[in-house]
Amino acid sequence: MNLMMTGLDHKRSNLSVREKFAATKAKTEKTLADFRDAGVGGCVILSTCNRMELYAAIPNGGRLPLSEMLCAALSIDFSEYGSHLTERAGDGVMEHLCRVAGGLDSQIIGDDRIITQVREALEFSRGRKCADSHIEKMFNLSIHAAKLIKTKALINSLGTSSVPEKTVEKIKTMRDLSGRNALVIGGGRIGRQVCDLLIREGMNVTVTQRSRKRGGGVHINNKADVIDYDERYRAVEKANIAISATASPHLTLLQSEISVLKQLPEIIVDLAVPRDVEPSVGGINGVALLTIDDISDDGRSLSAEHVLMTESIIAEHVERYNRWKKRCLG
Repeated sequence: MNLMMTGLDHKRSNLSVREKFAATKAKTEKTLADFRDAGVGGCVILSTCNRMELYAAIPNGGRLPLSEMLCAALSIDFSEYGSHLTERAGDGVMEHLCRVAGGLDSQIIGDDRIITQVREALEFSRGRKCADSHIEKMFNLSIHAAKLIKTKALINSLGTSSVPEKTVEKIKTMRDLSGRNALVIGGGRIGRQVCDLLIREGMNVTVTQRSRKRGGGVHINNKADVIDYDERYRAVEKANIAISATASPHLTLLQSEISVLKQLPEIIVDLAVPRDVEPSVGGINGVALLTIDDISDDGRSLSAEHVLMTESIIAEHVERYNRWKKRCLG
């Protein structure tokens, strides 16, 4: 099997492009099946706010037009958006995945979420019988490399490495938070973490859920008020700051609804890809609209010593994959 991948990320594509490639679970499942039926030995799709990437194991001697196939599967015009995609083959595929899983290629260097997202992407593919032994080995070794990168090279060297923490840090540079009101739309992992951090800053926080019922395996801070999602606009009217972080493919805040409110938030933060908040909301007088790209702008870098350390870890794990592959062929 030969390793190949195609995809785009925040380095080559802005938010408006990345959200076109964002895929729901249903779309991801169908795309994986399409590639499997096209003769791919195994494949995984990694879709996050920073990137959308397809990893594939191709039978020896075969070479598929992965970028064109990915665009076709997502109903995207390749002639218009194909230039945003980067293809890799051979060792370069696993080297890239190690950097991705280790958070070295994220908008926020050392992003705490990405290793979990890589693992979940593999598990999703495995559950659809689309992960062959080569994909399994590459991903598992890359996850192991990422753990070593995190513990040996990144820990205590970069500071804040999560979107929720960066979000609160950014807002604090713009407004005082203590005693003010915040609305968090979305009770998922990101929303819950933002909620906890805002409460720690002394804010009065309201969180939306599809149902008011707490529980169901989802813990929301007991100091937060919980409302139905359908009540969000009434809560927006009382909020100084509104943050939306859902996995919904639909907009959560519309310009037409926001503009008629008697009182508007000073800051609205959209942490979703595809976007939760209609972009034209940013044109409303008195409202500052921030996207994930505004929050994640990260000027940090690793020291030369830590760069060498990460490269050594990656090279070692690529070599381990190649030795495993050689044994399989022998």
